[in-house]
Amino acid sequence: MQMGNSGNHGRQERDNELVISYLEMRKAIGFMGFFIPTAMLLYALLTGDPLRSSISSYYYSPMREVFVGGLLAIAVFMWSYRGYREPGRLITDRLVARCAAVAITLGSLSPTDPPRVEAGLQPAATAGPGNGGALECLLNNGPTADHPSVDYNLMQCLLGPELGPRLHIAAAAVFLLALAVFCLVLFVRDDSPPEATAPEKQAEHRIYRICGWIIIASMALIAFLWLTDLDVALAALRPVFWLEALACFAFATSWLIKGRTMRPVVRMMARRL
Repeated sequence: MQMGNSGNHGRQERDNELVISYLEMRKAIGFMGFFIPTAMLLYALLTGDPLRSSISSYYYSPMREVFVGGLLAIAVFMWSYRGYREPGRLITDRLVARCAAVAITLGSLSPTDPPRVEAGLQPAATAGPGNGGALECLLNNGPTADHPSVDYNLMQCLLGPELGPRLHIAAAAVFLLALAVFCLVLFVRDDSPPEATAPEKQAEHRIYRICGWIIIASMALIAFLWLTDLDVALAALRPVFWLEALACFAFATSWLIKGRTMRPVVRMMARRL
C-alpha cells in the first residue's frame, strides 16, 4: 500500500501544471518563514530599537506592514497549496494548509495586546477599543492617552481589548500546530521522488521530525512562560521572541527541505545515518 501511495505521489508531482509549481510554492513558504523573524532582528540591529518581547509585538512598530504583509503572504501561499490528493485520508495537505491559512489570517488581522512599556515592562493599560463600542472606536480611531502610538484596526474595534488578543493567541497556536502536523505527519509519508536515494529520504524524514518537535517544544515553553509569569521575570532576555523565532526557523527549514532547496543539509544528515 505504501508503494502505491509513493508512486501516486510521484505522478501527481510530475504532472501538476499549476502556475506556481509544488516546489516553488514550498520554497516561497519556507523563505517567508525565515524572512519575518530575520526582518525584525535586522530592524532592531539597524535602528537601535530594543528587541520587542515577541514577534507579534512588531505589529505596534514601524515594521507593522512588513509583519502583517509577511503573514498574509504565507496565508495566500498556504491557501493555494494543494499538496497531494489522497482520497480516503482524513488528514490531507490541502486541509491542513487551509486551516493554517485561515489561522494566520485571523492572527495577522487581530493583533496581540499593545506592547508593554519596554523600560519596566509593566502591563499595558486595558483602556482602548471596545470600551465605548465598536462604532465609536471606528469613528474615533487613532492614538489614545493610554497608547499614544497605537492605531486600532477594525478587528480590534469589533472584538474589544480582551477577545482580540485571545483570538490572536488561539490563531497562532492553530497555525503552529498545523505546521507541526506537516512536519510530523504529512511530510514523512512515503512520497520521495524515485531519484532520491534511500539514505537521503531517511535524512529528510529525520529533519522533518526534528523541525516538528522543535515547533511543539517552542509552543510548550512559551505557554509555560506565560502561565508562570517567567516571561516577565526574564523579559530582558526576550524569551518569547526567541522561541517564536526558533519555531519559525524550524518550519521554514522543513518547507525548504520539502522544496528541495537545502540538498547539502540533507546529504550531510544522510552521511551521519
